Amino acid sequence: MYLGCFQSNGALHRMDYADFAAIASDIGYVTLDVPVLNDAAVKVVRSLDMALHATGSLTPPDLSTESDQQAALTRQVMDAIDWASGHGIRVITHLLGKDMSLSGDDNIAVFKELYTPIAAHAESRNVRLAFENWPRNGTMLATTPEMWHAMFSAVPSPALGLCYDPSHFVWQGIDWIQPIRDFADRIYHVHAKDTEILLDGRNAFGIYGRQLSGAGQSQWWRYRLPGYGEVNWFHFLDELFQSGYDQALSVEHEDRVWAATQETAVRGLRLSHQFLKPFIA
Repeated sequence: MYLGCFQSNGALHRMDYADFAAIASDIGYVTLDVPVLNDAAVKVVRSLDMALHATGSLTPPDLSTESDQQAALTRQVMDAIDWASGHGIRVITHLLGKDMSLSGDDNIAVFKELYTPIAAHAESRNVRLAFENWPRNGTMLATTPEMWHAMFSAVPSPALGLCYDPSHFVWQGIDWIQPIRDFADRIYHVHAKDTEILLDGRNAFGIYGRQLSGAGQSQWWRYRLPGYGEVNWFHFLDELFQSGYDQALSVEHEDRVWAATQETAVRGLRLSHQFLKPFIA
């Protein structure tokens, strides 16, 4: 396994990409998740002799039964596949929203209709789509093992897989180890991010968070740097390795404690690298 990162919070996004990439390289990161369809970013990464394993998140329009929205989704994903293939990038991380007017079963039916030809095209271009398990307040498709089973049964192409992020499972109350075993052959990219459980908030608000206006704490969990939350990283990385995953581990720095300024955001990247590096052989 090898360590990467990307511009995953506002302070990092405000940095010039070349400056960000140079700092990441100096810290010791050896790969960056490059922005989709950004030729200049690819050029920067190659100039630093860093690896190009995956892109940042591709987020097309949500699933829909509307023909115009379906056409826009298909066009964006197909264009990203062609672009990634042209640059030798094997994995596109992917966020896909549901049609909230449809049932889960009907969303899977739309997914099958749209992604059967998309997956065939990805296979032909030697590119894989890795769906991240970010829930977006319950509006995303690929958020649980239940939905993964349904998606990969509907479209069994090996071009479709996962961008596995344990932090989202922590606050959903889902075991973040067993799915590694169950979906070992579908894990194409991994995000390194942690989640801290704030017990006072959970005990006061429950899992739906604060219901009334008020000052002070409003959540019962928050994203943290690796090692600052609930994930046992020794166990997590050991399971990944046993599953056969030996590719990029990409730090997704969304820890607000370490993101107030560009300086603190970069310190967060340094802390993440220092924490994870001893686990990476």
